[in-house]
Amino acid sequence: MRYKESSLGIFYVILSAVLFGTMPLLTRIAYAHGSNAYSVAFGRFFFGGLVLGIVCLALPGCSIKISRAQFLTLLKLSVPYALTPVLLYASYAYLDSGMATTLHFTYPVAVILILAIFYRVRPDARQILCTVLCAGGMALLYTPNGQVRAEGILFAVASGILYAIYIVLLGKSDIGKLHSLVLGFWISFLSAAEIGFLSLLSQNLVFRLDRTGWAAEIGLALSATVLGLVLFQKGVFLCGEVKASLFSTFEPLTGIVIGAVVLHEDLTAKELAGIIGILAAAILLVIPIRKTKNAP
Repeated sequence: MRYKESSLGIFYVILSAVLFGTMPLLTRIAYAHGSNAYSVAFGRFFFGGLVLGIVCLALPGCSIKISRAQFLTLLKLSVPYALTPVLLYASYAYLDSGMATTLHFTYPVAVILILAIFYRVRPDARQILCTVLCAGGMALLYTPNGQVRAEGILFAVASGILYAIYIVLLGKSDIGKLHSLVLGFWISFLSAAEIGFLSLLSQNLVFRLDRTGWAAEIGLALSATVLGLVLFQKGVFLCGEVKASLFSTFEPLTGIVIGAVVLHEDLTAKELAGIIGILAAAILLVIPIRKTKNAP
C-alpha cells in the first residue's frame, strides 16, 4: 500500500472521527426535545440515507442500482453496523456513558485479534504499541461515576466487537469498487430498516420532537452519516483496518473538546494525559519506517 494513499486514508478517518465526535452533543439535544436512543439511531441512518440517495441520483453517472451479490455483501455489513449503536445505547441504562464509551472503544484490539485469528494477519510491534497507548489513553479518559452492572459491560463490549467485525468485513470486501455515495446510501438504508424493525418490536420508536429536536436529528444525520460514514469507509479502503480503528479514537477526543469549549466542562489532568496517550499513538503510527539499504 502506497504511503500517500495510506496518509489520505488516515486523514479521511480522522475527519470522520471528528464528525462522529459531535454525536454526543447532538444526541443530548435530541433527547432533551423528545427523542430516545432507538429514534436517534433510526433517524440518523434514515435521514442520512435519504440525503445520500438524493445526492447520488442528482450526480451524473451515479446510480444506486447494485447487483444481487453486492446487496448480500452490504446486507452482511449493515447488520453489525446497525446493532453497534443499539447495544451501545442499551449499555447506558446500566453504566455511565463514560465507562460505556471506554469499553466500546476497545474495538481496535478486537480488530487486531479478528485479523490474527481469522485472517492470519499478525500485527507488527508498532501496531501493538499504538494499541496499548490508545487503550491506556481511553482508560484515562474514563471517570468513574455511578453503578457498574454486568449487563452494561456486556452490551458495551459487544458493541465494540460488532463494530470491529464491521471494520474487518468492510476492509476485506470488494465493495470498495462501488461509488462512496452508493455504498453509504445502502449501508444507511439497510441499517435504518433493521433498527426500525427492532424498534417497532420493542415499541421504542417515537417521533414527538419539536423544531430543535428535529434540527438535532438532521444535524446528526448530516455529520455522522452523510459525511462521517462515507469518509470512514473511504479511509478503511485506503489505510487498512488496523490504522482506521486506531485513528477513529479521535472521536472521544472531539467529544471532550466540545464538552470543554461548548459546554464549559472541566478538563482534568487525567483526561489530558489520556489525550496525550492517544495522540502519541497516532503520531507513532503515521511516522514512516525507513528501510535500510540491506533490507529486503
